[in-house]
Amino acid sequence: MNDSSTPLVGIFADDLTGALDAAAPFAARGFSTVVSPTEELPVGANRAEVISVNLGTRHLSSGEIFSRTSQAVSTLAGLGVKVLLNKVDSTLRGSPGVELVAALKTLEGDHAVLCSAYPQNGRTVIDGILRVGGVPVADTDVGQDQLSPLPSSRVDEIVSASLERAGITGQVHVRGAEGGAAIADLLPVLITLNARSENDLLALAERLVESPAMALVAGSAGLSVALADVLDADRFHHRKPSEVTGKLGRNVLIVTASQRQIVDTQVQLLGSQMDIVHAELSVDEALVGVTDESIERMIDVAQRVGVVVLRLGTLSTASELTTSDLQSMAKTIVENIGAAVRKITDAAKPDTLVVIGGDTASGVLEACGVSSLKLRGELQPGTVSGVPVDGTIADTLLITRAGGFGDENSLFELLTLLEFGHNV
Repeated sequence: MNDSSTPLVGIFADDLTGALDAAAPFAARGFSTVVSPTEELPVGANRAEVISVNLGTRHLSSGEIFSRTSQAVSTLAGLGVKVLLNKVDSTLRGSPGVELVAALKTLEGDHAVLCSAYPQNGRTVIDGILRVGGVPVADTDVGQDQLSPLPSSRVDEIVSASLERAGITGQVHVRGAEGGAAIADLLPVLITLNARSENDLLALAERLVESPAMALVAGSAGLSVALADVLDADRFHHRKPSEVTGKLGRNVLIVTASQRQIVDTQVQLLGSQMDIVHAELSVDEALVGVTDESIERMIDVAQRVGVVVLRLGTLSTASELTTSDLQSMAKTIVENIGAAVRKITDAAKPDTLVVIGGDTASGVLEACGVSSLKLRGELQPGTVSGVPVDGTIADTLLITRAGGFGDENSLFELLTLLEFGHNV
């Protein structure tokens, strides 16, 4: 049985959404859970059971990834955690495997496992093929993301390509669960696993928790759910998570820069079901900086009682833009949106702030001076609630979610859940 003063899980993720998503299932089961929007330890880490940090490495060079990962892993391992979880995107965007290799080298380990499946959200790995809603990931819009396009639907090929881009293919062997070629050297091994159901992830989680040594694994929030369930069953006392619904004010600010079609549909359906005020920022304005006139207009809107949606307009998909160009534009956009949200919330602090998209959430938290979050739980799959412990939006209920999650009704269901404590 676990002594509640002992850290159980240390999480390191390549973006903020990942750090939050991976930690939320533990908070939902009553584990003391703190999250840092940066690679530094959050406030209260020495008293928490679950500690999660955002490395912010999704679009960084391999050298920067290794440096940040090594520092974070050393710090988390030093806390004495039982499981070290490298949270990866369930569709393996970013640089999957690179952080895991960095962790292996830092810990001088001989192996680690990777399983990105999240069956509850339609992400499965069957016979080595990553699927989204049953479709091979490379054939979906997620796999064709302009900032993080995938070269294949095979997990081992995606990971190998990621390691090749980082220039570290010679530092580790990548093997599927079925084995593969014999290994005659002493290089560490990265094992990629299949999982088509929640039971598959529970079986993996049990092995990790029962390991006599600290376990190192990479996985999505689906694995976090399984780990949280296994650890929860091993506790003397089951604590009730914080109540976050049904008792909130009606001032809600929703911020999104997501270019996913599903987000457009969610916002449109929300507007058809309840009164909202919609403020759209053009991409041009988001790139050069939001004008004082626009800020004043948005403040005026946000001071009204109700739901306000601040949304980025459609980004051009012109073929002449390189991936590097798009990444640079995205960085500028989220910084400027964050600055705009800071000014708006300074003048009209909402009861609830909903931010869609991990990069956007990072920009908002940085602009608002937030260094630590205390998580409360998960309102919907992939929708995390927490409270900043510092910064200009301290004590505001913060809800974050990735841009590609949920069906067309999920945003409306979230708002009704916040207001009434249940969906309608």
